[in-house]
Amino acid sequence: MRSEDIAVLKADLFLAAIMLGTGLVSGGSEALLTVPAVGVTVAALIAISVYLAEHDVVPGVYPEVASVAAFLVTVAVGVGFVVALSATTAVVSAAALTGGGLGVTLYRLIYGVVLPVPAYRLEKDAEPEETVEAEP
Repeated sequence: MRSEDIAVLKADLFLAAIMLGTGLVSGGSEALLTVPAVGVTVAALIAISVYLAEHDVVPGVYPEVASVAAFLVTVAVGVGFVVALSATTAVVSAAALTGGGLGVTLYRLIYGVVLPVPAYRLEKDAEPEETVEAEP
């Protein structure tokens, strides 16, 4: 693990901890046992969204655009689960939130511990004030 990866690891694992904590406090552990497909699917879709944000997967399209599109698909799938499953909205939401936290955690362990954090993410984190336009 490189020293420049540590800040990204801390930030993303903190976000994942918030998602996991909130999901588990809301009944995520029972929800994952009730509707495991929700947690697994959302974990995979969130990991794909983060991957799209950090890699130039779709040439000619900004990674953020591909990531937003993948996130919207994730939301649509989540709504589909709420409509299609007999479980309550609260149970499906807790499973989705817990799965999202797991997806971020697993992705960041792969691209941060096993493999280096992609250069695109490091560039975005290096100088965040450069991405904000100066007011006239």
